[in-house]
Parts: sequence; C-alpha cells; structure tokens
Amino acid sequence: MNGKTFLALALLASLLTPPLPATVVMFENVKLPAASEMDGLQSVKDYGDHVSGVSSGGFANSFARGNGWTPNISLDFGAGKDRKTVSSWRAEWDGGDGANYLLDGDPRPRGSGPPWYYWYTFTPRNRAGVTINSLDLDGVGNHTNRVDWKIYAGSRAGKVLASGSTGNFSGDREKVELGMKSPHFGSVVLELIRSGARTTLAIDNLDFDEAPPGKAARSAIEVGNRKQLFVDDYVISEMTGLSRDLGRPVKLNGGKPVFDAWFYGTVLHDEGKFKLWYRGNPYGYAESKDGIHFRRIAKLVGLDTARGDSATFYIDPHEKNPAHRYKACYAHSTIRAALSYSADGIHWKPYNNGKPVTGRAADTTNHITWDEDAKVYRLFTRTDYPRPPDGLEVRGTRSMTNPDIKSDPTGWKLVRDWKFDREGPEECRRRQIYGLSDWIYHGVHFAQMMVFEWPNDLSEGPVDHHKRHERDVLEYYIATSRDGDSWDLSWVYAGRKMITRGPAGSWDKDMIVPSSEIITHDDKHWLYYAGSNERHGAPRPTQGIGAATLRLDGFVFLEAGARMGSVTTKPFRLKGKRLQVNVAGEKFRVEVLDEKGRPWPGFSGPEAETVSNVDNLRLEPQWKGSLFSALEGRMVQLKFHLEKARLYSFQVRR
Repeated sequence: MNGKTFLALALLASLLTPPLPATVVMFENVKLPAASEMDGLQSVKDYGDHVSGVSSGGFANSFARGNGWTPNISLDFGAGKDRKTVSSWRAEWDGGDGANYLLDGDPRPRGSGPPWYYWYTFTPRNRAGVTINSLDLDGVGNHTNRVDWKIYAGSRAGKVLASGSTGNFSGDREKVELGMKSPHFGSVVLELIRSGARTTLAIDNLDFDEAPPGKAARSAIEVGNRKQLFVDDYVISEMTGLSRDLGRPVKLNGGKPVFDAWFYGTVLHDEGKFKLWYRGNPYGYAESKDGIHFRRIAKLVGLDTARGDSATFYIDPHEKNPAHRYKACYAHSTIRAALSYSADGIHWKPYNNGKPVTGRAADTTNHITWDEDAKVYRLFTRTDYPRPPDGLEVRGTRSMTNPDIKSDPTGWKLVRDWKFDREGPEECRRRQIYGLSDWIYHGVHFAQMMVFEWPNDLSEGPVDHHKRHERDVLEYYIATSRDGDSWDLSWVYAGRKMITRGPAGSWDKDMIVPSSEIITHDDKHWLYYAGSNERHGAPRPTQGIGAATLRLDGFVFLEAGARMGSVTTKPFRLKGKRLQVNVAGEKFRVEVLDEKGRPWPGFSGPEAETVSNVDNLRLEPQWKGSLFSALEGRMVQLKFHLEKARLYSFQVRR
C-alpha cells in the first residue's frame, strides 16, 4: 500500500540493516504452531519486540515486522469485551495458520448483539511522530461484517484525527485507508468498532509509518502562563548532556507515623489547616495546624461506606454549590463505586439515592477528580480480570469520565481498563496495579499507584515484624500523563519508588499506601501515606499514617553533571513579561532563541548572565542590557544551560 509491498517473513531485511520508516504488522503467515495460537504472536521466534503492555494477554514481545521497522514506536492493545489474542478457528482463514488477529463479534443470538470495541495505542518515543495508514480485513464466507473506526490524538478522550466506516461487506477488504493524512507527534489511539457475527472477521495486516522528530521539534506549543514541568518531552525540542531523574521526598517526624490510623483515605490542606480522613466504619476526620500533630474531630455522618475500607475525599474546584463542595468516592456493599457530597466534609448525603454509580469493582482506592482541561470528572477504581487456573487474583484499574455527576451520577463513560502486562500475560505474578488516584498539577496528571509486587508470594518465611520483605509487598510509584489515560510507567519498570518503604524493623517496612491527594503548601509538596510492618497476606499489627515533603515541582527533574548540558524548548508565543525558573546547582544560564533556533540579539551568548551556586524556586534570569519583557508577543525558544545542577520547571509570568 502506498507503493509498499508486503514481504514474506523469510525475505525481510536483517535486524542489522538501518531502520525504515514504514512498518506493516503482519498477523498471519508467520507459521504459528496450533498449540501456541492462544499464547499470541510472542511465541513466534524472532518476530520483533515492539509491542508492550497488552491488556488481553497476547502480544508482549511479539511483532513489528513487515517491510520495515518503526524503532521509536511501541504498540499497546486493549479490548472492550473480547479477551482473545489470535484465532483458534483455523480451517476457514485465508492464511491457514490461525495467526490473524480476531475481531470477535456480538454474542448470542448472533447478529443482534452490540458492537465490540478494540483499541491500538501507538506511543512514539524520542519525539517521533506516527501515521496510521491502512489495514486489511479477512472475512469468513459470506457473513456480513462492518468496521467503523476513529483515530484519536493522545487518548480516547482526545481530538479525533480521522474516522470512517467500511459499511456492510462480506469476504475480504484489502487496503482499507483510514484517512490519517499527516503524522501526529504524541500517542495515537486507533479505535475499531466491529459489528457482525462472531468469529467471522480478523485483521491480516496493519500499516503505519514513523515520522522523523524534526517536525515535532519545531512545532509550536501553547505555554501561556502555566508552569512547565520536565516530566516528559512535551515542552522539549532538544536535550544534550542531561538526564531525567525522580525526586526524593524526605520523611517527616523522624520517619515515624504522624497519626495512628490507616488508609485508604485522603489528606488535604484547606482553610489554613490539614484535613485528614482515615479508614473506619464509619470513617473518621482529623485536623492539624502543622501537618504533623493531628487531633481527631469527628466520625463521618451519612456516608454509607458499608465495606469501611476504600473511600477517598475531594474538594471540588469546579463546584458552585457550597452544599456539594466536598465529594467522596467509596465502595458500595456490592463492591461497586458510589458517590456522596458534603458541605463540611463531615455530614454527607449520597448521589444516586445511595445506589452504585458504576459496575464492579471498587474494593481498593476509589478516586474522583475534576479535569479542568477536559471539562470532565474522572473516576478511577479497580477492575476485575479473569484468574489463571491456579486461582491467583488478577487486579487491574479502570478510568471513566462524566461531565456532570449531579445531573447524571451514573453517566460514566469507560476510557480504559488496564493491568500491568508489558512483560506478557504472566506479569501478574510479578506486579499488579492495586489502586490508582490521579492528582493534576499544572496540566500534568500524576498517577499515585499502589503496586502489588510478587503478589501472594510468602516464600520469604513466616510472619516477621523485623525483616524487610521484598515479596507480597505494596509499593508507592508515580506515573505521568498529559491526558489522564496514557500513563508513562517508566518509573515502575525502573523500580524507582516515590516513597520507599522503611528499613528492617520499621513500622512501614512492607507496605506503603498513598493518600489520594498530594498537598502543595508552604512552597513544598506534602505526601501522606499509610504504612505497615508486614506483607499483604500476613497479619499486620503495626499500621499508621506517615508524611513526607518534596521540593516544589521536584517530582521529576533534569540534571547535568560536571560537563555543561542543555535543553531547548519547542517554540511558543511569549505571553508575559517575566521568566521564573526553579533550579538548583553550581552554574546556570538561559538563552532566548527565535522559532527557528537562531539566537535573539541581546539574549544569547555572553549576554545571557551565568548564575553560580543557585538554589531558587523562582529565579528570574537576567540578560546584559536587555529586558525579557521586550520579547512579549514574539515566538521564542528557551535554551537552558546547566552544570552540576538540576532544572525543575519554568513559568512565564505576566
């Protein structure tokens, strides 16, 4: 398609040849043994390793081989109902080897059920772009089928880049052009909506291209007056000699608990005090002036947390009615999420007459938040996955959106449910997502994740309140996203925890459970967490709530060593007169470039003043004889130079 030819696997170029911009994902003719069909294409030797995080348990470490490679694009698969990977019905498929990707159909009675949904998420790395071109469909016999599609920017809540439909057809359809005319520099989601009888349609091939990063690097972005964090490459055009690292919170109170209670729960700062909601039946409420010394105030009234273990609390910035200022999300007795509201955080009334607002499940962290950019509420709960034959519980998480929970408290639209499976279907034995809350800070979504590591593995011995265990433990990680859905899980797979468990003999040596919210107060971030001195599957006599603080904007930073490094932003229109930079280290300066990367006279080279031994949350750089305000309204790029220094954020102020 588009002049490309599908080549047999045996004739493909060696992995040692230079990468090509085009890839055709070939789902058939890969000689997949019948006994391995349901294991997915990862059982095909040397078929590539560009697929990650497959929620249906099929494609990990499997394919991206056709007439070229896209080395900077990973592919992630999700399904709305179907949990199959490849077809086990062999006789009628054209390829005859069962390796087509089956698009299952409606259940019984055949031909009358709802459509089935499939999602392929393409994630470019190294600032590359992606264009999804076309696919081939393999139909069985004369059955009538139909496929509608949408291509979204970022996530299924993002802008629609292309859409279309095959209409009704029977047999095969080749080179179905999907209508994406230009590359998108960021994650792209292909949604396929399939209607038709079961087991009568499969995808043969999927054609997509990688676009070089040059265009993305020069593409202008909107900066405005929002603080820009360096958690990802959103604002970055070029970077040399710098590394990205994770911040290190400092535990308060000598690492000891600040409150004798347990989460799931929440700590917020409001009305000049810290407000803490802790687990119980009923839940309790406590307050503190300094964030360390808390006193119990009241038991909650009217909040029917029948399970008594999984509520979180939120002050709604979008709410206009004072009676609904506080929101709570918790598990109904049916293990489904329920919602309530309150004027004071103590006395509560339910939405939806106290009935659940979602389906299963809801027995870990349940979290609601308002996303001002998307103009929707987001709801996060756990979700169920089928258990393997040995009965291991497999935990996942799901996210949903609803623009108006007061008028339609049950109107939640599923965005995605997912589990850890980048390493294949057996990854559930290594790690599981136990709970997730979404904290939004200057347009960046921070997922606070409880990750269950080596679940149910008690091989390290019997109960031991001194030994620090490494299996069957709960860890606290963060992930970041620009859309509340496409999470960057790099810190999880690197084993970099946000708050580490305590040492041997400590009260928090085996389990860490984060508060649903992070507090920004007094120029620092406050992270509260529950801890325990034994594993998930063992008795836990010692539990408590601890606290830690982190430098403002210090979650993720860029760092330079002894050699000077630099990072250059993408172009943006300057909408302010002042520049403030959060930076610490030995040497630092900022140059201003135009949108094509050329130095602005008076703002580059020796005119950019070097600051030495700096540690400033809001440093305002200076230029010899030039005022930053003179550039207001111009298209600019900022080039930050660092030596033995850390760069946390920058912000243009009016």
